[in-house]
Amino acid sequence: MKNWWRNRGLLLVALMAAVGLARGQEPVRITDAHFEPQQVLLGDHFDLVMEVEAQEGFAVAFPDLAEGFAEGRIELLNEGGVDTVFHREGRYGLRKRYKLTSFEPSNYMLDSLGVLSVSPEGKVDTLMQQVGLVASVAMIPIDTTQTTIYDIKRPMKAPIYFGEFSGYLLWTVLALAAVAGLVYLIVRRLAGRGLGGERAKPSEPPHIVAIRRLESLHNQKLWQNGRLKEYYSLLTDILRDYLDGRFGVSAMEMTSEEIIVALRGLDIMPKQYEALSRLLRESDLVKFAKYVPEQEYHEEAYLAVYYFVEESKQVAVEEMSQTKAEEKNESE
Repeated sequence: MKNWWRNRGLLLVALMAAVGLARGQEPVRITDAHFEPQQVLLGDHFDLVMEVEAQEGFAVAFPDLAEGFAEGRIELLNEGGVDTVFHREGRYGLRKRYKLTSFEPSNYMLDSLGVLSVSPEGKVDTLMQQVGLVASVAMIPIDTTQTTIYDIKRPMKAPIYFGEFSGYLLWTVLALAAVAGLVYLIVRRLAGRGLGGERAKPSEPPHIVAIRRLESLHNQKLWQNGRLKEYYSLLTDILRDYLDGRFGVSAMEMTSEEIIVALRGLDIMPKQYEALSRLLRESDLVKFAKYVPEQEYHEEAYLAVYYFVEESKQVAVEEMSQTKAEEKNESE
């Protein structure tokens, strides 16, 4: 009987060790997340602390709370740096703090948190984990026994003089005239005619629009001034619009991975496919994970889009010429 209980205990210990080993084999996992402190007064500062454990070779990007938190009722004051907690046995731990505050009393619940992981092969994955955190923001207590509340005083009546609002009246008239002129121009445009009554010119070919926008982007020197997120957002938007106008791919409504899949069905060269696929993935990392590519890649990404437009515009030019010829035949 003693041997049976001893064997059962050894089996239980082995199972617990196996579970711990299996959990430790996860490439990336969130090991801890908590508010510190959990209860604060209105306007006080408190921290959201996250700890992540990752396998050697995997890159980790913590979530970006700058876009808003708890529907805007919790404000992000600043983000702390990422600290390394440990580094042993092929794994490492990271910790990050977010400094928060709130001016609306409530119990704020945070059901889940996510981190972005990048494998050594370059595969991007999002890890979501249930955390069930609660932060309580309370009103500042008021001692009503020592506070006197007075009625609100009625506003004082004062005479109104024409000179007080004559300036506003003039600007109102000018604004109404400007709006009326704008409405007139919009109506004429919708009617398909310009200011002189002539028919509106046909829209420009997609490659003309794309090249003009690329030149404008190049002149802004965004990445040279450290504005990488804005640079890659505008560059990929130009690519998405061109794919829509040139190939009929609704790229503005698709994710980067969906666009990459759609590119496989287009008649483009393999080097163009590889360059555009890398651009879309690198741009996602820059926009959502604060990733900073090598400096040489900023110009390389620009040239990838530029040469793709130049090398794929031939069919678009032929279609535009055919359209002009058809319009000419109809007018005759």
